Amino acid sequence: MMVPAGTILRLLGIALPANFAWEMLQAPAFTGMPDDWFLATLACAQATVGDGIIMLGLFTLGVVTFRDWRWFSPPRLGRYGIIVLAGVAVQVVMEWTMAHGLGRWGYAGFHPIVPLLGVGLLPVLQAVVLVPLVFWGVGRWECHRPRRPRSG
Repeated sequence: MMVPAGTILRLLGIALPANFAWEMLQAPAFTGMPDDWFLATLACAQATVGDGIIMLGLFTLGVVTFRDWRWFSPPRLGRYGIIVLAGVAVQVVMEWTMAHGLGRWGYAGFHPIVPLLGVGLLPVLQAVVLVPLVFWGVGRWECHRPRRPRSG
């Protein structure tokens, strides 16, 4: 099954700015961020690249699981639920590894920690909020783009 390159570009066109904004807004809730604004912005941009890779992985999971490259449109609660749960699982593993396993960052005192998981609430919410919004946005974009006539 061939996924059109335009769909991947639309996915990244929505996912990257949304995740970059989230990363920038949540940055004060983390310790270990550079004090310099430019370097902190670069750190958020680097995290955004990882977020984009995760979104591509979730898209691929949907394609394989549902055997449909347009699995996200129209939105179906069950499909979105499975992908959001997968996104939360990936986020928790990555967050725990980076914060506790590798010590790359920590949490500011005001950052709520998810009980039993030991990870910050904001990264978990990032998956819960942005994953469905991004795929909904891609679905809307796919529906509203002009169709090319088939040659034949």
